Amino acid sequence: MTPVTSLLSALSSVTLSISLALGSTVALAAPAASPTPEAEADADAEEVERKTEAEQLSDQAIEKFQAKDFDGAVALFEQAYEVDPQPNFLFNIGRVHEEAGNLEKAVEFYARFVKQPGVDLNSRETALDRLKVLRAILQETTEKPPEEEPDPEVKPVEPPPPQTDAADDDAKRKRKTLRAAGFALTGVGAAAMIGGAVVGGLAQGDFNKAGEAEVPSDSQSLLDSSKTKALTADILLGVGGAVLLTGVVLVAIGFSKPKQSSRVALTPTFGPGGGGGVLRLRF
Repeated sequence: MTPVTSLLSALSSVTLSISLALGSTVALAAPAASPTPEAEADADAEEVERKTEAEQLSDQAIEKFQAKDFDGAVALFEQAYEVDPQPNFLFNIGRVHEEAGNLEKAVEFYARFVKQPGVDLNSRETALDRLKVLRAILQETTEKPPEEEPDPEVKPVEPPPPQTDAADDDAKRKRKTLRAAGFALTGVGAAAMIGGAVVGGLAQGDFNKAGEAEVPSDSQSLLDSSKTKALTADILLGVGGAVLLTGVVLVAIGFSKPKQSSRVALTPTFGPGGGGGVLRLRF
């Protein structure tokens, strides 16, 4: 059996099934009002004329197909589908495109044919088989664009992490300790000076009372008390001032960042007459 004979047989089978489907559709559609016999006759005549025109276009398309005029066959089958939209014309268009080597267009029309209502199972299976074959061919023959090789990435050279110097850590801990001690000494020194000022005020009060006392013994007692309180005030003020100064210096050293080549040492000193501090710098 030649390809053309097979095509004609397939067309006849599909046309017959679609005609039956269309007939059942018309039978199921209930008109709003019963048409008159004259209207039915006119409608039948138009239907017959339309189908006749589509068949004539289809016959011409088959002749074009046999003559290898694939473009002409496609154009005629498309006209036939416009006149009478039967699914078999879509199948025929796909078949012509397949024969012409336009596989993508063939896949398009075979897919449209499969989705049409009223297509019998055998014709649908035939179209699905052609779709599988053609899609596989397209997948294998489609040239894929060459993948561009990525440029070799130049990784930036990361600098090594800074190494922690044990001496620096120790210096930080010492400065922190100095700050804590400085704040504590500053508080203690300030408190001692305040106490010294209070005791000095009391000593001055006793001295004034001694001058106003009428009894010599009371006056001497107040003078002795005034001297004791004055000595205590001097000690508190001296020691408090020294401690306060020491605390301030320690706080300043704790917040400063001394050079590695220098060493700072502060030695507080205390004595009967007051206190102080010795600051030593070594380079």
